[in-house]
Amino acid sequence: MKPGASKANTKRESEPQPKSKASQKAHAKPKAPPKPKGQGKPNSKPNAAPKFKSEELLAMFQKMFSGELIEGWLEGCAKRFYHRLWPPLVTLWGMVYQRLDSGHTCDDVVSYVRGGDADGLDRRHETPLSKRMKSEKTSAYCRARQRLPLGLWDRALAHTSEVIERQMGQALEWLGHQVGILDGTTIRLRPHEKLVERYGQHSNQHGRTYWVLMRVVGAFSAFGGALRAVADGAMQVSEGELASGLIRVCGAGWVWIGDRNFGIFRVIQAAREAAAWVVVRMTDSRAERVAGRKLRVGEDVRVRWAPTRSDQLNPGLSAEPVEGRLIRVQVGRPGFRTVDLILFTTLLDAAVYTVEELVKLYGVRWHVELNLRHVKTTLKMAELSGKSPEVVQGELRAGLLAYNLIRGVMAEAARRVNRSPLKLSFSRCWRRVRHTLLRWSRLRGQRRMAEELDDLLARLGECTLPKREVFRIEPRVVRPRPNVYPVLRGSRDEARQKLLQQLRAVA
Repeated sequence: MKPGASKANTKRESEPQPKSKASQKAHAKPKAPPKPKGQGKPNSKPNAAPKFKSEELLAMFQKMFSGELIEGWLEGCAKRFYHRLWPPLVTLWGMVYQRLDSGHTCDDVVSYVRGGDADGLDRRHETPLSKRMKSEKTSAYCRARQRLPLGLWDRALAHTSEVIERQMGQALEWLGHQVGILDGTTIRLRPHEKLVERYGQHSNQHGRTYWVLMRVVGAFSAFGGALRAVADGAMQVSEGELASGLIRVCGAGWVWIGDRNFGIFRVIQAAREAAAWVVVRMTDSRAERVAGRKLRVGEDVRVRWAPTRSDQLNPGLSAEPVEGRLIRVQVGRPGFRTVDLILFTTLLDAAVYTVEELVKLYGVRWHVELNLRHVKTTLKMAELSGKSPEVVQGELRAGLLAYNLIRGVMAEAARRVNRSPLKLSFSRCWRRVRHTLLRWSRLRGQRRMAEELDDLLARLGECTLPKREVFRIEPRVVRPRPNVYPVLRGSRDEARQKLLQQLRAVA
């Protein structure tokens, strides 16, 4: 995530085209990986998936936003939910809409629902939802947001990701494996009391910082771009700790790609426990310690990675050494300085998982940088406005749920025109999906909805990324924007009191 040199020189391929063999040997611990399905090249092309029919895509949307499904997820929840003015389904869609709408405020949601656009979500009453609402206040919606359990959002995220994976099939696999990418970022929060208690607030010799920072780690599908799971914590919680939990939640059979932040024993330990595999980048010093010497360029050596006293371990998991391979290669572009890339993988069969294919696979990691950028900039989630940890976590997952829905239709649109989903522009597709979703509840009849989807998918298939003949590289800097007001430092309440004293002194 952080080293800029690796981004500039890593191959930015939308998807690998590896050559595989028909047989694969097993990863030694704890299970054998599945064999590649079919002979020759793996099915990593978009047209390898079974055809997506409009009715099936429509069913995905309807099932995602159905009261029966939501009620099933809420079974066993400690909280009891009654069918009130803001039932869980309407509240969930309201928070997704809040991310899709340009204003992102609670009042936007209330205005949207009172306008009748969400009447189709609640059909248990003869009187439409918009007619039963008698107030323009946002308090009822805000209370409903606080009541939604975090587990509901996690189930919704996993559900949308599973639907995309099931429909795209082998098109999202590499040598018979599902491939996920781990990456982290931070999100700004306002310093409300409960948020400060949960996430902390940094300070130095000049005093406390204003913003509260929430660390977020996501697990993305490598070839589809959908988010499978997300974890958050305070800045004192490492990305490796959050990633370890995600790996165990996602389960067996995955190959996880990570940068140097995830090239630590704690992540490898969690992958072994989950019967998963890793392809992670390592720092020079850590690789030299594991190998017992400095690796030469082109080397591919078998190692046993044993933890040291300085390694933080996952409590309750085996701390036995992990069998793996250390690989050192040089990558680069013409006209740029080459970069040494050191990878550690637990895929032990060098005949099947060749160095060339592993390097290509790691190159796909670049796209997760774009995924997080889309979440923070395109969906405007760099800063969240919630006042409690529960609401902030719900806001985060509501935005990611909207992101997954967009990725789902992008995957089908790409398949129809025989392209990789990663070749389509997320921001352009987002605008078209957003406009369709915002009027979705007004559509009546299966035929009309199917026609609307067909038209949307045809349009999305044309929203490709621009072809740039000249390679571009941009520094991570921005220009300051002029402002007529000085910078506020410290508490706004203190600034108000100081201004009030000045006004009284003048009076």
